[in-house]
Amino acid sequence: MSQQLELLTENPGQWTAVLYVTPEIQKKEIKPFVALSIKELEGTPDSRTSSLVNVDKFAAVRAVVRHVARSRTATKEPWQLDDVQTFLEGLRFTPECIAELTPLLCADQIYSALPRHLRVRPGLAGLQWKIDVSLSQSNLATATDSPTPANQIYARSTHVILTLQLTDGQTTTYRLSIAKFHELSNGL
Repeated sequence: MSQQLELLTENPGQWTAVLYVTPEIQKKEIKPFVALSIKELEGTPDSRTSSLVNVDKFAAVRAVVRHVARSRTATKEPWQLDDVQTFLEGLRFTPECIAELTPLLCADQIYSALPRHLRVRPGLAGLQWKIDVSLSQSNLATATDSPTPANQIYARSTHVILTLQLTDGQTTTYRLSIAKFHELSNGL
């Protein structure tokens, strides 16, 4: 499973209501619903949304467009057609609707005008950690005259180097004490 598909399908429970409606959506309804959804996401809702006959169908398409748009801003990479198709198949769209909706969701121009509040912070793609004992060994060498036991010096000055790789390609490194590392790992 690709990283993009994981991002799209990370919370399957949110699609329960959408799954009931998607098989009823017709191909001819896709483009107008996507256009209205994008206008609404951009902050300029169209007056036609208040007089829709198929409110449930529109709400389902709007939820999909909103989710794909939010997920897209987290990756900064264009969507892969296969990933979007697999996602839409999982939501039980008809093959005709998938063929109509996939190119619309993969087009980059729909994401350019999205407001800042819809953008998602990057997620965690990878995590590495290692123990830095080099500093504690130098502290131990200089503290041979001290009455403090060696294990207390190790505990006080040993650190964990935590390296996080984010979904937007950034790498961030943190230096934590052993106690802070345990506090962080217990909180997860």
